[in-house]
Amino acid sequence: MVNPIFSRTLAMVATLVTAAGCSSTRNAADADNEPSNGSAGTSSNASVVLDACALLSEQDVSALLGAAIEGRPTSTDPTMPACLWENPDNYESIAIEIGNPGSAANNTLAPSEPGFPTVGRPGPDGMRFLVPGQVEFPAGGRNNMVQVAVGSMTGDQANAAAVDLARKITPQIPR
Repeated sequence: MVNPIFSRTLAMVATLVTAAGCSSTRNAADADNEPSNGSAGTSSNASVVLDACALLSEQDVSALLGAAIEGRPTSTDPTMPACLWENPDNYESIAIEIGNPGSAANNTLAPSEPGFPTVGRPGPDGMRFLVPGQVEFPAGGRNNMVQVAVGSMTGDQANAAAVDLARKITPQIPR
């Protein structure tokens, strides 16, 4: 006879693996079905090389971090670039991650998976706050993220700064 705890654990693992597989398949299908709205579709979007560190100006960074900090790429995947500006004196930082092409079909963030807790809370312009100072935002058919981690800011101030940066980044990400 099979141990009932083992059976339940095996069933849960199988369910999670199936859900993860379905999730990634759906995202790939969304990328293929995303309308182009008269601009380049996701297939040409994947060939565009973005420099995440060039998406913010020196003024944007120094206004938040108190010093001119050079961005450092944090991704080796050219289709999903990322950058980190970190003040070495106090470790305050700004981080940007540009999502996979097609990860935000129709420039809309995907809802939480059914049966799982809701992720974050709604923000302006279709954005979603994940934690104080971190916001997900759709741009260029991608699910992107910006995080502002400045110790002197309240959560609301960090959220406002992250939204401001997301609004500056959004038009720079091609569709």
